[in-house]
Amino acid sequence: MKEEMNRLVRFLAALGLCICGSSLPALCQDAMTPETRRVLARMDQAGKRLTDLKADIKQTKVTLVVNDTSTETGKLFLKRLKNGNRTKLEYEKPEVKTLLIDKGKVLIYEPKINRLQEIDLGKNRAQAEFLLTGVGQSSANLTNTYDVKFLKEETVNGVKTSLLELKPKSSKVSAMFTQILLWIDPGIGLPIQTRLTESSGDYLTFQLEDIKINPKLSDKIFKLNLPSDVQKIKPMSSR
Repeated sequence: MKEEMNRLVRFLAALGLCICGSSLPALCQDAMTPETRRVLARMDQAGKRLTDLKADIKQTKVTLVVNDTSTETGKLFLKRLKNGNRTKLEYEKPEVKTLLIDKGKVLIYEPKINRLQEIDLGKNRAQAEFLLTGVGQSSANLTNTYDVKFLKEETVNGVKTSLLELKPKSSKVSAMFTQILLWIDPGIGLPIQTRLTESSGDYLTFQLEDIKINPKLSDKIFKLNLPSDVQKIKPMSSR
């Protein structure tokens, strides 16, 4: 259970900060290359139009010390609201399970063992908004949290992307991971691949495919259909 919770924390750290919509301050622009400013401006444009999103997701964790690679695939649903975001991940392989982030709580439903885990985010509710770093997030928000640098153009799954490097400014964030890489599709202004690197060198990669922007997702998608005899546990809270 501890390892799963650690993975959850890292996952929450990877996916969000998706609320603010202001543009990049002039002072920050002066310190950046033209290429970096261009990519961030395109992300700003995309963020202002984004209301919801649906995509296929591939999540890969590489642990160097034991030379282990694990992969999970499924679907992502994201809906932006005035008072926060709703995020749902429906994992399909290797095991079926659902992760829902809504109203300050994280719910993990594992039908194979008929168990529902509930984590109350408490005062750290905003941590859940780390889901999908760069998705709908303003450049001002990004540059307040990270040192952002354009590295190069790189092709991912046949798509020519702009690769951004994010280095956390705070020691609290850098204690979790030392670097975030975002592969931005200029056609949609969103990352189609994200990689989090920990101080150990281990890294977690998320790939988004078949992205549907503003598909007008129904609220029903963010409901969990639970059996009446589901086992409910609260393993931890974040206060």
